[in-house]
This record gives sequence, C-alpha cells and structure tokens, in this order.
Amino acid sequence: MAQTPSDNRQRMENTLCVSEAATMLHLSAATIRNWVKSGFLPHRLIAGKQVFYVSEIYDLQTKLQNGNAEKLQNRANKTHSDKSFFPKEYLQNKSYLQDFTSIITFIQTNGIPTSMAMFLLSLNYLHQEKMIQSFTYQDVINQTLIFTNKQLEIEINDWFSSFSKFSKEKDFSYLLHCSIPAQKDVLGFLYQSLMKEGTKSQQGAYYTPEEIVNGIVSTYIKADSKVLDPCCGTGQFLLAFARKISNPRLIYGMDMDEIAVRIARINLFIAYKTHVFVPNIMCKNTLLDSFQVHDFDVVASNPPWGCHFSESEKETIKKIYPEITSMESFALFLKKSMDLTHKGGVVSFILPESILKVKMHKDIRTLILNETKILKIKVLGRIFTNVFSPIIRLDIKKDKTTNQLTEIEIDNRSYTVDTSIWKNNKDQIFTILSDECDKKLLNKIYAISHTTLYKQADWALGIVTGNNRAYLADTPKSGYKPIYRGSDILPLHLKPSSHYLLFVPEKLQQTAPMEKYEANEKLIYRFISKKIIVAYDDKQRLTLNSANCVLPKISNYSLKIIALLFNSSLYQYIFQKKFSSIKVLRSHLEQLPLPLLNAESYQQLEILYNGISEGKKTEKEIDSYIMSLFGLTNEEQQYIRDSIK
Repeated sequence: MAQTPSDNRQRMENTLCVSEAATMLHLSAATIRNWVKSGFLPHRLIAGKQVFYVSEIYDLQTKLQNGNAEKLQNRANKTHSDKSFFPKEYLQNKSYLQDFTSIITFIQTNGIPTSMAMFLLSLNYLHQEKMIQSFTYQDVINQTLIFTNKQLEIEINDWFSSFSKFSKEKDFSYLLHCSIPAQKDVLGFLYQSLMKEGTKSQQGAYYTPEEIVNGIVSTYIKADSKVLDPCCGTGQFLLAFARKISNPRLIYGMDMDEIAVRIARINLFIAYKTHVFVPNIMCKNTLLDSFQVHDFDVVASNPPWGCHFSESEKETIKKIYPEITSMESFALFLKKSMDLTHKGGVVSFILPESILKVKMHKDIRTLILNETKILKIKVLGRIFTNVFSPIIRLDIKKDKTTNQLTEIEIDNRSYTVDTSIWKNNKDQIFTILSDECDKKLLNKIYAISHTTLYKQADWALGIVTGNNRAYLADTPKSGYKPIYRGSDILPLHLKPSSHYLLFVPEKLQQTAPMEKYEANEKLIYRFISKKIIVAYDDKQRLTLNSANCVLPKISNYSLKIIALLFNSSLYQYIFQKKFSSIKVLRSHLEQLPLPLLNAESYQQLEILYNGISEGKKTEKEIDSYIMSLFGLTNEEQQYIRDSIK
C-alpha cells in the first residue's frame, strides 16, 4: 500500500545503518548482517549498504526483550556472546600480553568465577604493592592475612564475605603468585579482559585510552578539586584524578557493577597508601538512586551508550528526566552530571559523534545550548576495540554566558566556533566543521537574493519492495522494469541500470504515487551520501529507496539548472558546512539557496549545462561561474574548493 507523503518523509529521515542498528540492539554488526542474510531482519539496500527503519528495529527490540523472537535469540549474537578480548587501547606495553594471556587462560580453563578470580588477583597485586604481608592460599581461606592498612582489611573481608562459598577443594594459588605487570589499573585491564563481549555491549563498558583521560585531567583537575566519575568502572578516571588531587576524600565514583566498584576502591587504596580513609566509591545506579553529594567542580567520564532499561526503569526515567525524550543513556548521564556540578563546574565526557548531529539527540543538544557554555569539542575518531562509532570529547561548563566561542579540535587543527548560531540550526545540530570564516562566507552566500525548494516542490521516496529476492533481478525479465539505486546516480545523469523490478505497486511495501515517478521531468538524488549528487531524469525512471526524487515547481527555473547548481562545489560546501550529514534529507535540500537569475545568467547556465553534457565545458568553469553569481572573490572560491577536498 502506498504511503502518504508525510509518512514517507518521516520514514526516510528515520533510518539506521548496520552499526547504528547493532548499537540499538546491543549486538555486533556481524550478527546484524547474518540476520539479514538469513532473512530474519527486514532491510533496505541503499547505495549498496543495508539500512533499517527505526520503527522496525524498535519492534524487534521489544520482541527480544519480551522473549518473542526465539529464532533470533537462539542465534549466536554479541549480547549473548561468550567471547572475551583484550582491550588493546588499554594495554600500556605489548610485552605484558603473554603474562595477561596466561592469567586469563588459567581462569577460563579452571572455570573460576570472575568475582573470585578478581578477588585473588587483587590480593596478589596488594601484596605486590606491599600492602599485604606474604600469605598462602590457606591464609586466604582462614582470613589470616596481615594488612598495612586497617580500612583495607575491612574492605577485603567484606569482599570475602560476599562469596557464598570459597573453593577449598581446588587450589588456585597460581592467581596469588603469578606475575602481574605493573601497568596503571592493571586489575581493571584483567577484569575487562574477562568480561564477555555481550556484557560489555549491554553495559557500555569500554575503557578510554589513557592519553585521552590525561588530557581531561591536565586541563581541569586541580589539587583541591572535588570530582566525580558517575560511571567509574574500575576507576580509570579516578586513578587519573588521584595523580593530581591530594585528598582522596574529594574523589567520588559510582557504578552499578559490583566487581568493578570493589576494584576501583582497591585502586584508590593503592593510590593513597599512607592515607586512612573510606573511598567515596559506591555501587549505585547513578541515574535512579539518590545521591546526597552535589556541587562538584568537575564530572568526567566515559558513560555507557545505548543502555537497556526495563519498562519500570523507563517510567521512572521519564519522570526524573522529562527533557531527555530519546531515553539514550549517555544523554541521561550528561543531564545528571550537569545537575551535580555547581555553577561554573565542568563536565567532560567521551561520547559518540552522533550526539552532534543525529536528530534523536536534539533533546540533549538543546539542554547543552540553553544551560551551559561549550568549552571544547575534540574529534577523536575510532578509539575503542570492536567499536566502530567515531568518538568525540565534549567539555561543557555549567554557566550561561554571552560568550559562546567554542574550541574545536580535529585532525591536529584547532579553531573557534560561535556556538550561538547552532540554536538556529534545524534540530540544533552542532556543525563543528564550520569556523568563523565559514560563518561569514555562508552569511555572504545567503545574503544574495534567492529562493528555495521549501513549499515549492513535490517529493517522492524510492521504492521499498519488502522482499528484494522476490521482486528484484539483475538481468532483464518479462514484466520487469529497470530500477535505479543510489550508486547509479552520477552528477546530472544516471548509470545504465543493472537491476530490474517486478513492479506490482499494491504488493510492494512502499511506493510513491505513480505520477511522481512518471513525471515529464524530475531530479533523482542519492540518499546516503556525504555529498549532494543529483541526476536529471526525463525518462520516467523508477528508483529504489536509496535514490529519492524531487519535482521542483519554481516558475521560470528549469530542473536542469537546479541540478547544475546542486552538483557544484559551492553547494557541496554549503551542505558540508551547514549540515555535516551522511544523509541527504529533504529538509537539507529545502534550505539550499537558489539565486534569483536575470535572463543573461539563466542563459549562461543553460549553455554550461549543455556544454558539460556534451563534454565541451569543465566542472571548474561551471564552479567558477556559479560562485561568481554569489559575488564570491577568487580567494573565497579557492577556499571553498580547498574545504571540500
């Protein structure tokens, strides 16, 4: 059944790529691809890539949570994976790998429970740090250990008492006397190496490279800072805090993982060997449990992303954090951390780059813009083992101020951006690729008298078959029509079709009204793309949903000229600087400026279009002329060309 235009537009702008779907379902990208291959997961093919509707992934997520997807639950996937791996970004010296491998192999071979293994390794490491005198495995069982710190003794006895029974039949003395390399948070490294990959995915438990943590600490932490890591894990950030802060009572941490919290507390005892104190590190649900301490100077963390919440938790979260409609865990932790800092306090988080531009994260972006000053955004790239999302560091200050200049650091280049302009962006997207020079240039471009496609065009999504195997063929067949994909779209024209569609509209999952496909003229554009790529079509061609259509209705403005403009360097520059997207959305195209042309300019653009179609004109000639229409100087034109390389 054909969708309405409003339905089609909404569905077009709410799709997920493989990695995004994997994150949402707490699975590996490989599992998602296997499910697609096996026919268990509906998808669309866009520019040769598998894409999924958000609504369908939500439905599947609900089925999995309710136990109504038995076939999928029984298949090997990341959430239930027994695979563990070394977090190589957390390994400080490759020569230690053999020692770590021997320890992990011994634990796994003997089937030692993780908590018990980490308890024994902690005793070993405390002895190595001269905080426990020499002991035997029997001393551990009899609790006759001798400590240098009374509070540490209480801590260890409490951990021992948590075991319902401690193995007396088997002697695991190896873990008490094996060589443990002296790297920072070595217990945390061992614990994460023991964690199952599925557990990491569910908890968002991925550790941050040391240089990134140190960068935050060196910038914001002082000797007397009162600090918090609200998702502290084994204490990686806490240990970095401890290297700057003289009083351990100023360091706070929370986490829901009991083993990780115990390790973090031991780590702090080791960091402050001569102090007698009770670590302010608690096993709590930061988002839901009450927390009496406020007014922190700095809150810094690598919070979990894409956490699963139970239905009852979701209801509570909606009441506590009504502003965060996405229910995304990292956004909730950001909101909580903003609440816990005093005015002028700093929050520094490691986050997925998607926070900057994905529509569903508008909620937290709005909160950040309205309640904080953005100090810095640093683009870090892909820094986590087995995690393919690009990462950023976001530093914000709890202080409303008229000064909204923010430092952007990317590819060893640093510049400032006036973030006040982000409030006027659609969905308040953080366009970090635009600096002050870009802002002035964009203002100059948009100052030219122009019109846009907004309310002056019809739109049509490409076709979704619902079953490509049944309706698509890669050779011509009787009753099949040529159909074009995003990858078939080139600037101004289409490649010859390599796919054919059995076109039975009433049986297809999604089609636009036939009169749109069969229009005398239309423009076809790639949906998944970092560039605007538009082809002119007067042959009534059909498209799959990786190739969408627009039918401009601007008086005295030909579709060929619009296609020429949209494919030019100037419009690539506008798209990249204004939207910074990997999807070309209707809302983007509706905002592109179409200059009001006099007869001479109009005629020249027609000559250029015909010239490039016939191979008589070059792209550089066209780019130069189009940019001259906007009054851009030679220097500005060269800057634009350099910016989009």
